[in-house]
Amino acid sequence: MQGRQRLRGAATTARSPSSAPAASAAFATFTITAAVASAPALAQTYPSKPVRLLVPFSAGGVTDLLGRSVAQRLGDALGQPVVVDNRPGANTIIGYEILNRAAADGYTLMLEGFNGLVLNPLLYPKLPYRPEDVAPVGLIGFSPVMVVVPAQLPVRSIGELVDYARANPGKLNFGSSGIGGVVHVSTEWFMAITGARMEHVPYKGGASALPDLMAGQLQVLFNPPITAMPMVRAGKLRALAVSSTRRLSAMPEVPTIAELGYPGYDAATWFSLLGRQGTAAPVVERLALELRKVVDTPALREQFAAQAIEFQWGNAIDVAALIRKDLERWGAVIRKANIKVDPL
Repeated sequence: MQGRQRLRGAATTARSPSSAPAASAAFATFTITAAVASAPALAQTYPSKPVRLLVPFSAGGVTDLLGRSVAQRLGDALGQPVVVDNRPGANTIIGYEILNRAAADGYTLMLEGFNGLVLNPLLYPKLPYRPEDVAPVGLIGFSPVMVVVPAQLPVRSIGELVDYARANPGKLNFGSSGIGGVVHVSTEWFMAITGARMEHVPYKGGASALPDLMAGQLQVLFNPPITAMPMVRAGKLRALAVSSTRRLSAMPEVPTIAELGYPGYDAATWFSLLGRQGTAAPVVERLALELRKVVDTPALREQFAAQAIEFQWGNAIDVAALIRKDLERWGAVIRKANIKVDPL
């Protein structure tokens, strides 16, 4: 199959083991810098014009749907429109480049975090943006991945999948939304702890892999639940497990990987509101205040829980701690799997 990549013999990751601590040190200071920047006159008039919210993914995906809901409610609270601007491409790098070129005035924001602030710094030896120039406003929530297989595959549990993969090395293909994305690295972690080996087939997006999965050309996909659940409910796919530490309220019958004999496995992407480092502290505080109200909205929490996105508020310091934790654990996964991406 075109695009197939055997990762067992891939080259070493582009980042050295010392890269993650260095990135962590940078993120340890950005909240302090944001806190000491102050411009009361600007904060009193903010916002006086529409705010742009960058979403570094295509329209219709999980991040875009979340971004549009947050933008609408945040705009209502701020008294100015918050306009979503989709800028997909290059593992979110295009969006981060735009953010880092924008003025540090609170009028250009982004909804993202995990890819641009954790995975990209671990994968690329040189980025066209500085992650430490990004200033988190607040954490919005998490979304795990769901392990799905075609209905015709003779596998009905994680245990059976592991046994099948061990008995048939190289005969199972797993899809992903691209090399180095959450779907890819989550599957690599799963293979590392179970000893199962599968062949990687990267796609340009997770939605592109679903037709091949249902047709049986792919056998496994660690996919965002929001797009997998309708296929599971229609009987076209079979859900084996989810990657979160708790079962999804939307599909409580699906167990977690951790409870099936692999404690500690917890793979999820997370979403935060981001701005530019150096934005005036009163502006950041206003945005954080209104964002927390959005995250705490019961109707919105319920809406996205049904789509397997768990809302969880966290301030900028919480986001910085999450980045440091994820740089360490995902750095270990990437190094062990020898994942590499094409240089920019």
